[in-house]
Amino acid sequence: MRILARDASLARTPHSGTSILNTLPAVVVDSIDDTHPALTLVKLRVGDSPLLARLTRRSAHALELEPGQLVYVQIKAVALIG
Repeated sequence: MRILARDASLARTPHSGTSILNTLPAVVVDSIDDTHPALTLVKLRVGDSPLLARLTRRSAHALELEPGQLVYVQIKAVALIG
């Protein structure tokens, strides 16, 4: 299955009361600069599978992301169809 980085969001704690129903625990591996100066790509590991999430630098900073940190990936259901 392929999930685009733009279809994944991150949270430090599991959320309820959201329209995004697909939430998976993940570990932050690294973050790298995106081609757009306001964005960053966060490399994650979900079980044995790699996953990328594209965030604004502001959001990544607010989440205080560090390698090895547990986060929760929220994936839009429409990203899984097709």
